[in-house]
Amino acid sequence: MRKIILGALIGLSLTTLVAFTVANYEPRKSTAEVEQEEGVYVFYRSKPVSEYEYLGTYKIGLVWDDKPKLLFNKLIRKTKEKYPNADGIIIDNEMGKCDAIKFK
Repeated sequence: MRKIILGALIGLSLTTLVAFTVANYEPRKSTAEVEQEEGVYVFYRSKPVSEYEYLGTYKIGLVWDDKPKLLFNKLIRKTKEKYPNADGIIIDNEMGKCDAIKFK
């Protein structure tokens, strides 16, 4: 009986500790909220804070246009075709390439 009570108290203590830690999350100056385009989160030169699974990389050919919005839209559209279950894309310094991700 004592083992059950002791186990319950330890479990309750750990649950309280975890809940208190999560409740005190303070965003840093570098924390931001990204926007969605066509239902996909677009991370440009940044990475998500939440855990995610890497699905693959999509690379488009050279697109010469003075409007980055067109390039973003093409990347999003083509990535969604290749990885339909992607939740977001990560674009680093190379604008013609992105990584498709799925949040856990």
